[in-house]
Amino acid sequence: MLGAVLVAAGQSRRMGFDKIFRPLTTRSALELCLERISAFPRISEIVVVVARERREEAARLISLLALPMSVEVVEGGAERQDSVEAGLRALSPRSEFALVHDAARPFVTAELMEAIFQVAQREGAAACGNPSSDTVKEADEQGKVVATLDRRRVWNVQTPQIFRRELLREAYRQLRERGESATDDAAAVEAIGHAVHLVSYTGFNGKMTRPDDWELARQLLLGKRAL
Repeated sequence: MLGAVLVAAGQSRRMGFDKIFRPLTTRSALELCLERISAFPRISEIVVVVARERREEAARLISLLALPMSVEVVEGGAERQDSVEAGLRALSPRSEFALVHDAARPFVTAELMEAIFQVAQREGAAACGNPSSDTVKEADEQGKVVATLDRRRVWNVQTPQIFRRELLREAYRQLRERGESATDDAAAVEAIGHAVHLVSYTGFNGKMTRPDDWELARQLLLGKRAL
């Protein structure tokens, strides 16, 4: 079984407003993600992780959606990995695999989730992304170039990411005990020595980080702009 953890507990500091709850069209990013993920037939349960002050609002929005399954809303933590851990704890033990997705990416598709799940079933850990088309450089804190990386080996990694549930729980447990952090779930699993396999995706799976990202998503959903 595959359970989903939808992470929606961020503070949207760079956005200036709550990018997850503000309606893009008739639906917010949270609602769009829920509708798309719940329609994926492999998903058996969904846990939404939100900030404490958003729990009632999230529950109200979810109650108005005609979703094919119940959705549990839980409180997130100070950091993203704390929120993911909270979501994993809330999943049923029957969910052998966990799909983790950022609600700031409202364009997730069934095709993408299926492709990642196929690899995760075989390898235990899989994430979507795309090989970098740009030259990528490593720089120091002052912006001075330290190295030019081989872009043939560099990927831009996104969500969804799918793991054996207990593997991801163990990864975060070890990181917490060591006082370390990870920028995404794949990095947590890599940190305990387990390989993560990347799944190339050429469709649009943009993340809303800044106001112009949010406006692009809105225009695309309204059909006023094409990629």
